[in-house]
Amino acid sequence: MIIFSDSETLFLDLLRAGLWERHVDSRFFLQADWESILTIASQQTMTGIVGDAMMSLPKDIIPKQWRMKVIRRMMEIEDANLNMNKFLPILFRRIHRQGWNVWLLKGQGVGSCYPNPLRRQSGDIDVYFLSEEEFHEACSFFKKYLPPKDIRSVNDETMDFEFTVKKLYVELHGSIVTELNRTCKKNFKIWEKRIITDHKLISPMLNDGVTLPPYQFDAIFIFLHTVRHYFGGGIGLRQVSDWMRYLYSYYDCLDLKQLIADIQLLGLEKIWRVFGCMAVSYLGYPKDKMPLYENMYREEGKTVLRFILNSGNFGRYDPSIKSSSSIYLLRKWKAFTGHMRMKFRNFQIFPEESVYGIPGFVVDGLKRTFQR
Repeated sequence: MIIFSDSETLFLDLLRAGLWERHVDSRFFLQADWESILTIASQQTMTGIVGDAMMSLPKDIIPKQWRMKVIRRMMEIEDANLNMNKFLPILFRRIHRQGWNVWLLKGQGVGSCYPNPLRRQSGDIDVYFLSEEEFHEACSFFKKYLPPKDIRSVNDETMDFEFTVKKLYVELHGSIVTELNRTCKKNFKIWEKRIITDHKLISPMLNDGVTLPPYQFDAIFIFLHTVRHYFGGGIGLRQVSDWMRYLYSYYDCLDLKQLIADIQLLGLEKIWRVFGCMAVSYLGYPKDKMPLYENMYREEGKTVLRFILNSGNFGRYDPSIKSSSSIYLLRKWKAFTGHMRMKFRNFQIFPEESVYGIPGFVVDGLKRTFQR
């Protein structure tokens, strides 16, 4: 039987309130373990959203030390977002001057869908080039101007180029990873090409020329990115919240019939139904705005939520991958076996997705281990 602790239950109450601007019943928080609640919020990268909901509670309910800690963290998150918002137009002006067609993936684009965008914890800046040729041109261009110490990695095989500017991480992408199941791998390029060439599709835009993908693309891509990381090693609830907030904010802009057809084309229907049921049943998403919603997946959704709470953001907090050994190979073995257990725990619900990425995971793990 899957249960949530008292602190997890209260964390989820605050998360729902912060995501959907709902009232929190302060009576439930009179005996709250705030240290535990805030640890969960940090592990799920949701401190800013939870903090917003906490600020609506009477001051005397939250001990001063925890209240001040949350306020300081919220200010740090806000400053990071303001810094990124200032830098993005500069980066995109430079890109557009070269005539390259790009989209900003996730990040500040999906952040704009939150009730308070500055409270969403920001990450890297991901820029997607619609042409592989332009991606390679961009890599050569930025290599000329960047100090070698600011170049983090270049991967010609996966078409990823990562660098740092003003303490911000920028990732240029020339392709999208689709290692989820056979159907997604087979049909993604067909779907993507249709989206890119369909000039009737509308793309939202952030201020100062920061271009975003069309609604029909992001409604799928944000979900695909979330579940790919879920099967690849774990996610935090920020990734799930990004998908929920985007779908909710742009629901009326979507061609729902086409969206459902695309979900089916990419082999995502079962995963979407389970995550959708989790979103509605436990995370406060409105049932009438969840495509393909079926209550029959409530228990599977609860299981997925349990795994997400166990592992934290990108699986970093899962104890099964941690080792205190001073021996490097023993630490790597513990991490490998722990990740394998994380993959197979999903086998009953998602058998194909649980095993699909294992060969690549093993090969990549061996490369990382012996390239040290």
